[in-house]
Parts: sequence; structure tokens; C-alpha cells
Amino acid sequence: MKRLPLLPALLIVACAPAPGRDELVVFAAASLRNALEDLSHSAARELGVTLVFNFAGSGELARQLRAGAKADVFFSADEEWMDRLSGAGRIDPGSRVSLLSNRLTVVVPADAPARDFRAEDLADPALARIALADPESVPAGRYAREWLRSRGLWQALAGRIVPTLDVRAALAAVEAGAVDAGIVYRTDARGASRVRVVLEVPEQEGPRISYPVAVIAGTPRRAQAKRLVAWLVRAEAQGRFEGFGFAAAGRGERR
Repeated sequence: MKRLPLLPALLIVACAPAPGRDELVVFAAASLRNALEDLSHSAARELGVTLVFNFAGSGELARQLRAGAKADVFFSADEEWMDRLSGAGRIDPGSRVSLLSNRLTVVVPADAPARDFRAEDLADPALARIALADPESVPAGRYAREWLRSRGLWQALAGRIVPTLDVRAALAAVEAGAVDAGIVYRTDARGASRVRVVLEVPEQEGPRISYPVAVIAGTPRRAQAKRLVAWLVRAEAQGRFEGFGFAAAGRGERR
């Protein structure tokens, strides 16, 4: 697989801390960025906390946490990386909730010729470079690979795949015209003016996509972190996530 240059994870402060307000560090999958930045203002108002985000691919975040990075909450784009952290003793027992789901979409540059599109059309020789998040470490890429394998396409396309640091980088590659197509989440494609969605993978055809959230074991702000997780499960926050294209996963099922 061809590789685009990898960029470092970004640490983003949602809003400036207010005097006397607790600060919670949330490690979150890159695809959650728009929704969580939007929700951070309500969290500050309703919970009295300032949220500081580290957005990156879930695998990169999990590696940082296993290496001892300080955080209060981990919001992953798949269950596997959460399982690994739980097995390493980094997740607070009983705090884990499977909160959201998503869908895969195929996108092309907005100025690409219009056409009817099926999954098999990804094998068109005209699509010489297809971006997706690195399937070896990023859930979006792993989900995309699973879907392509289910359609019997992965082997034929493997030489054209351009793996990127995370799903937002895959979207950016399509927006820039650096690749001919990309496979990204529905939530990332929504509102992106420089790409066009040519295929949304039907729910029954795509892989099960699940976003779990949990409190990091040993955080001195355990009580505040648990309040944040409970707040994210509430109907109001769920409605905001749905406004960004996410769907509920198992009605906030605990594990």
C-alpha cells in the first residue's frame, strides 16, 4: 500500500479554562472532532468542566495511553482498541459504554464526473489511488478493509490503497485531489463541500461500527469523568451526535 505522509496527533483545547472549573482531558477518535467540539460548550455550561481534546486515530491514542499518557476519558471508534486498553488495566471497571455507530461512504472529488456507482466500480482502473485510514491501526480503515473483503474487492484494490494517519486525513486527500476516491465515515463526508458521496454502504452490508467511551483508570478526576460519560449517554447529547450523522449504538449499552 502507498503511504501519504503521517502527521502528528493534534491537541485541541475546546475552550479556555474558567476560574474554579475542572479540566478534563479526552482522547477521542478523529471522526468525533466536530461533534465533540460542538458539545464541549454545553458540557462547560452544564457540568462546569472544560474539555481538552486529543484527536487522532484510535490506535495511536490507545498506544499513547498504554505508554502512560495522562487523560481522563477515552472515546474510541471501535471496541478492539478499548478491549486492548481494558486488558492492560487502563480502563476504569464498569465505566465503559458503547455509545455510537456510523456508516461508511465512498467519496470522490466534487469536480469528478457524475456517474452511477456500485461497490464494484471501485475496481475501475480510472480510480488509481484510493485513500482510507491505515487499516493496521485505525478503525475506519479496518472497517473499510472488512467491507471490501466482504465484496471480494480487497485483493484487487490493495495495490491502489493510500493509507492515511486517520479518517480525516483520508477525507483531506480526496478534497485536495491527491487521490481519486476515498472511503470515510458518513459523518466526515457530511458538510464537506469539496467531495461528493457516490455510495453510502447499506447498514446490512457494512461492518458493525461501534464507538465506546470509558473513564481512564487511576484518573484523579474520576468522579467528574464519570459524570461526563453519563452526560454523553443522555438523550440531549445523543440528539446532538445524531445531528452530525452518528446513530445510537445499543442504546448506550454498558460493558
